[in-house]
Amino acid sequence: MNNIEQIKNESIDEFSSIATQERYAKIAEEGFWKSEKLLIDKYFKPKSKTFDIGCGSGRTAIALAQSGYEVIGIDITPKMIETAKTIALSKNIDIDYVVGDATNLKFPENYFDGSIFANNGWVQIPGKENRQKALNEIYRVLKPGGYLILTAHQRYYSGSYFFFWIKNWVKYYILRKIGFKIEEVDFGDLFFKRDFSDKKIKQRQFIHITSKKEVKEQIINSGFKLKFRKSMGEISNEDAKVMKGSLKKNFNSFKSPIFYVCEK
Repeated sequence: MNNIEQIKNESIDEFSSIATQERYAKIAEEGFWKSEKLLIDKYFKPKSKTFDIGCGSGRTAIALAQSGYEVIGIDITPKMIETAKTIALSKNIDIDYVVGDATNLKFPENYFDGSIFANNGWVQIPGKENRQKALNEIYRVLKPGGYLILTAHQRYYSGSYFFFWIKNWVKYYILRKIGFKIEEVDFGDLFFKRDFSDKKIKQRQFIHITSKKEVKEQIINSGFKLKFRKSMGEISNEDAKVMKGSLKKNFNSFKSPIFYVCEK
């Protein structure tokens, strides 16, 4: 098994755990971030066919359905889809949830009016080639003129982050090349502990921290036009203050995550 498959399987296992399922069942009740709603209202056609990729337990899918959109949600973790279906049923909300892989979508071309890949889901796909495949596939299934909204954490080199990324640069570009075995597939890969303090357990999760250049290049390579790029804090001061999408409590959410709006 190569690193990409191992990371993918470990991620599915982590998202399938009882602790994570319980957490995401609560998250499903939160609805849109203010920043998400502002962009959705601006770029999505009302009551159109919308695709929620990496839908998890249904936080954004539920909010979209309640706003009048026809929603299909996919997630690579079967347990997440089970939880999402149970929650939607309890609310009497009609959402078509399916297990699916963003790198190989089972939908025809020009099928959706709009798509969202919320809360850094795209950068939890291991491997740059796979992240490109996902963008290519989303482009394929969107109608001309349709929009994709996605978020991605950006790499910063200020303060303590400078030494952290220097250490990772040495690890990836020097130690790996002279034969040291490392887990990282791409420079910017990060493995962090998801802390369930109330349950006294920690679970490991993967995310890729991007550069501004690489995201822009991958968006353009897929065929999309990049129409909008701003940090969450620039869109919604309220979201930044409550640390939406942050990696940890002291992370500067006014800088990250970054919202990208892409037009087919």
